[in-house]
Amino acid sequence: MKKSKLSLGLVTSFIGALALTSCNTTATVTSSDKSIVDFIGYNNEDEKLEIDIDQFYSEYGDSDEGTTLFYNAVLEALIRYEYKGLSEEDPTLKAYDTLVKEAEDKVEAQKQTAQDNANSSGKTYAEEWQSILDSHDCDDADDLKEYFLYELEKEAINDWYYSAKQTTLKNQYIGIGTDWNALPTSPTHEYESVFPYHILHVLVKLGADATDYSRATITASEAEKLWNVVRKLMDGSYSFEEVAYSESDDSSNTAYGDVGIMSTQTSFYNEFKLGVYAYDALLSGVNTQDANNRTIYKAFGVDDEAQVVTETKYDATTGVTEVKENVVNLIDEQMIGNVANAVTGYNYDDATHTYGYTNIPTIPYDVFRQIGLNKDEEKMGTVEPEAGAVSYPRNVLFNQFLNFRSPFVITAEDITIADGQDKVATAPHNFETGDFKLKDHNFVGHTADNAIPDIGKEVLTDGEGNVIIGVRSTAGIHFMVMRKSVFKNTNLKTATSLTSTKADVTLQDYYTTEIPGGDNYPAETYVNMTKSDDSSYYINRANTIKNKLKGQDSSDVFDAAYDYRIYQMLFDRVEDKIKFFDEDDTTTSTVKANIERKIKLLREGKYLSNIDAINDAWESYLAQLRHQNTIRAYKGMLSTGCVFKWGRASAADLKEFEKGGSCYVK
Repeated sequence: MKKSKLSLGLVTSFIGALALTSCNTTATVTSSDKSIVDFIGYNNEDEKLEIDIDQFYSEYGDSDEGTTLFYNAVLEALIRYEYKGLSEEDPTLKAYDTLVKEAEDKVEAQKQTAQDNANSSGKTYAEEWQSILDSHDCDDADDLKEYFLYELEKEAINDWYYSAKQTTLKNQYIGIGTDWNALPTSPTHEYESVFPYHILHVLVKLGADATDYSRATITASEAEKLWNVVRKLMDGSYSFEEVAYSESDDSSNTAYGDVGIMSTQTSFYNEFKLGVYAYDALLSGVNTQDANNRTIYKAFGVDDEAQVVTETKYDATTGVTEVKENVVNLIDEQMIGNVANAVTGYNYDDATHTYGYTNIPTIPYDVFRQIGLNKDEEKMGTVEPEAGAVSYPRNVLFNQFLNFRSPFVITAEDITIADGQDKVATAPHNFETGDFKLKDHNFVGHTADNAIPDIGKEVLTDGEGNVIIGVRSTAGIHFMVMRKSVFKNTNLKTATSLTSTKADVTLQDYYTTEIPGGDNYPAETYVNMTKSDDSSYYINRANTIKNKLKGQDSSDVFDAAYDYRIYQMLFDRVEDKIKFFDEDDTTTSTVKANIERKIKLLREGKYLSNIDAINDAWESYLAQLRHQNTIRAYKGMLSTGCVFKWGRASAADLKEFEKGGSCYVK
């Protein structure tokens, strides 16, 4: 390595405040006896590298800008000095001579570009070549080669570091390993898991007013679509992916419903994202008081520190005060409160905040069926509805059973009603002998040892045992499956689904960055979720995970200081070859401490912003649920029983729809 190249990189970074890899040779190394850093192990006595401390501090002091420039310059020096030795030690790192050749090829390509530009611009080759040199702040071809060489070295060492550390990075990103007892008792700030979920969904778009929780309306075609989608999801001859491909009303249909890897940071609807987390972490039977699970709940923003304002009070003495309650205490109450009140048996206990049936609303499949069958019915018997479309059968059913933002599951049940009842009763449906028959269906029984505790009902799944979770959002109704959740690891009791063929694939294997074809490639992964004859498809999916681990996906950056890992690795490797100095020429370096503090603050800031973001999301979501439940509690809807009186000819039934009757709605 030419001493001049390194010196110029450092000097221009500090004094000229130019780009890190600038080739500008106008700056010169000062001859001051004082230096900020001395690369003792690299420079002989005649080539001691020095930067004028007085000039550096007078311009930058202890500013963040100065710290960043110093960090970049030292990193450049470390990579330039260490690359060749590392590549000789580890053959998986691209050979230094190969990079030199690639840098030379890049220079030749730039010369050809200059010639091509000259042919079309009317300028001379010399003018176009100088323009290219100026754009990189270089003086000649040798300078440009060094510029490209450093770019290639940095890229190669970044990839090499990722390959060497990807197992550790992946475990940190996922957040759990094979042993829950090995989890840290508190976050470390060095990294913070974002707890990835691989989600597939089918979206049925609705034009209904998303802010009306009790009197929204859907069209006949939307009613037909809802039933058609659920009917296909029930039918065992269809896979979830096939239904998504043919029916989903968003761009994920071409990817067979795949919306990718969702995390606590992904910008999805709260109903969608937090509905999944609430279902899996809070409503699926995993004990929230289990000490081994607390790290999971902390990541979800559900712990003793995550609170929601439930009431604002004013006192003449103390002023305005906010009453807060822990998120974990509100989840069950708000998820279920007043959303399943159309079904007999949902008896809410104010004291214990529990319901008589289950931890999650269960919606009979027959609701969707009745919505579809009654899609065109726009009369109440022979009476034109005074309230308009909100009184149509499809809308009564929609508002009672589906127009809420809590996650729900679909059961293999029929709904019935007797005269005088406002609520429906449910009864298990037999698909072999019932009036709606299916040769093969996707309903699976679930018990406390599986996904939903004590439900005692058959629940709709994707055919592999993954429960289909429904939720209403601004966009419409989502039918979601967790193809892989953070609880689906081989050591967990909840991991083994009744019929899933994928339960034995660990999270680490599932989020592989390898592509199909290798001897040890896992059978079922995120990469090969759908099949393709185009290898670039698998490469792109593998790179999706790789970019998340390397911090190159802004939606899932779990370590804001990822690049600093490489700096620390190289620094630890050569620490005895570097000496830092301060303004007073001592070996205690303020600049070195500034770099370390910058890394620490960056990681702590990222951690805190992540926690704030997820807590804010929970607060917003639970506030929405409380608002929704308050509105629905006023019962501004027709009772479900009225749906089953449509078409009856008796005068008594028709009276119920007239003014003053139980089915009359303005």
